[in-house]
Amino acid sequence: MNLDHLRYFVALSRTEKYTQTAKLLHITQPSLTKAIHSLEMELGVKLFKKNGRNATLTSAGKIFANDVESCYY
Repeated sequence: MNLDHLRYFVALSRTEKYTQTAKLLHITQPSLTKAIHSLEMELGVKLFKKNGRNATLTSAGKIFANDVESCYY
């Protein structure tokens, strides 16, 4: 598991906007999308419901966000 991917996940879970998150992280939006997809594939669950450039946490995503934030921060 890549620590950058976890950092990207936390940022996206807070903003729920791909473009805004990519700008905050100083990466491209496709790079962010690829990182989130990679994390989802590694975990075997969908973390976000994508709606255009917006993203909403799934129930599994909410659980994972709580776990990551409690360990990460």
